[in-house]
Amino acid sequence: MVYKGCDIGSAKPSKEVLKKYPHHLIDVLSPNEIFTVGDFCRFSKNIIQDIHNKNKIPIFVGGSMMYFRSLYLGMHNLPNRDQNLRKQLKKLKSNNGEYFLFNRLKKIDPDYANKINKNDEVRIVRALEVYENSGLKMSRINSNDSKKNLTENYNVVQFCTFHERNILHERIKNRLDRIIECGFINEAKNLLNKYNIDIDHPIRKSVNYRQAFDYLENIYSYETFYEKALFATRQIAKRQITWIRSWDKFTKISSDKYELLHNSIKKLISAL
Repeated sequence: MVYKGCDIGSAKPSKEVLKKYPHHLIDVLSPNEIFTVGDFCRFSKNIIQDIHNKNKIPIFVGGSMMYFRSLYLGMHNLPNRDQNLRKQLKKLKSNNGEYFLFNRLKKIDPDYANKINKNDEVRIVRALEVYENSGLKMSRINSNDSKKNLTENYNVVQFCTFHERNILHERIKNRLDRIIECGFINEAKNLLNKYNIDIDHPIRKSVNYRQAFDYLENIYSYETFYEKALFATRQIAKRQITWIRSWDKFTKISSDKYELLHNSIKKLISAL
């Protein structure tokens, strides 16, 4: 939802809803730019402080569990993403073989390399990027307990809703059908025509857009696009549930008892 123009595929709230219920982190960047987990944490902390200054309670809803976890547990202060360096690393990999970057990382930081999969290109590239731009090894960074947990400054209350598997799958299918009916394929086409979206851009890897782009670029048929988008959404829902179940200190709310969530938030507000 942070990217302008990615409205239908991300199920972004309508203008009417946004006007009635103000949201943050909507339409923050153009698809020419990249929004990282570091950006999310930095923006979020400013938003939290601003809302508290207004004597109100910030509420975070939905989204990536990795992003929420990074905000909640804190992040190390690392160099920003370096797109030019990433392109150089990608070229080196292309010229020297599949495991060239992993082997390069292993020479620089064997302790960290031994803890990750040699096919985990995201972590390999990030580790090399951090080292090249700061001289710091990820193994040393991870051993340095300098992260600031959000609970050091705020009282964080966590809620989570769970659905039966058949209900969840039905809602996922209905959501996909709805965004397609609303013109999702045309939206994806407009994004490809308007922006030069790099192959490594997060939009290219996001559920629905990834499958739609592959369909529009004739990699597979419409029927395959639909099935892959449906499967990918189910998989991400499954991963989110796994993430949540590994957490502690959250209140479970069943899908038919949202009133409990509403009342809990009301109590928090009245306690201000």
